[in-house]
Amino acid sequence: MKAAALVGLKKIEIQDKPKPVIQSGEVLVKVDYCGICGSDVHGYQTGIVIPVGTVMGHEFSGVVAEVGDDVYVVRPGDRVVVKPSATCLSCYWCRRGQYSLCPKRREGVIGLNPGNDGAYAEYVKVRDPGQRLFRLPSGLAAKEAALIEPLSIGLHGVRLSRFRSGDCALIIGAGMIGLGVLQFLKMEGTSRIIVLEISEKKGRVARALGADVVLNPISEGERLKERIIDLTGGIGVDVIFDCAGVASAFQTAMDCVKSGGQVLVIGLHEQKVPVDFLNLLHREIELKGVFGSYNEFGEVIPLLAAGKIRTDLLISGVISLADIVEKGFERLLASHDLIKILVKMEES
Repeated sequence: MKAAALVGLKKIEIQDKPKPVIQSGEVLVKVDYCGICGSDVHGYQTGIVIPVGTVMGHEFSGVVAEVGDDVYVVRPGDRVVVKPSATCLSCYWCRRGQYSLCPKRREGVIGLNPGNDGAYAEYVKVRDPGQRLFRLPSGLAAKEAALIEPLSIGLHGVRLSRFRSGDCALIIGAGMIGLGVLQFLKMEGTSRIIVLEISEKKGRVARALGADVVLNPISEGERLKERIIDLTGGIGVDVIFDCAGVASAFQTAMDCVKSGGQVLVIGLHEQKVPVDFLNLLHREIELKGVFGSYNEFGEVIPLLAAGKIRTDLLISGVISLADIVEKGFERLLASHDLIKILVKMEES
């Protein structure tokens, strides 16, 4: 089969690899679509999170090709979406339902290390199918299903927040995660959603998806904090979602959250970010990290199937595996306007 392997910094190579051989309790999935995640771009550019030698790709849909012995949750021909991680189900955090905090979770994540090849390939071996495989409703397209993993992270962020109907929310970064957060907040009923985004194109998408105010931090310059505080009647924002992963965004969040408010960090920060703990303490700000999802992965599926989440504005392009570098990774590095690029596996 064909697979795209990370062979060096900013080097991906299309290789001929053996089709995975499954064992008892495993499933072989033929990949339909796989999204290029921001963490994949970080791994490609800097080596952070994802080591060289990995076949990346963890946001994917496909069709069950083979099932091993003792697998009863799916059968060949089933259309599925794949959750990239599984948990031990027995540790302190799993027993409390906090599955994304399981210490074993990162050990077998699909597409994050060389021992667990991902979906920039024609076939993927899936362990723990009872946790990872979700059958798709007949009306849900495989292309939309490839967005379930990042959408579940946005929903997880909203669920972990102290957001209540009527609150004002600020979303920093109108990428895939931020636009997911926006749509889930709209379902919950905010009084006002403010979005910060440097790309005018993404800003227009945010408006189309229901943002009340969209501000460009670059054009606003030093007036940005004053604008946001004015929009909240001088109080500050109730809940802020940092989906950008850059130091300036985090600083804006800490400056603009109300006293007693909450800042959730969802975006992946490559560098250490300074924190003004005096400000944090005096204003009793809650700072919370968001990683992955709990049960939200399965909850996104019926929302998509019911048409409650718009996906047409989120997909910036569909490319072939052969074009993954030039039309995928390099294009994403060169432009701030792109949201989600999907890789479609060709028939072989």
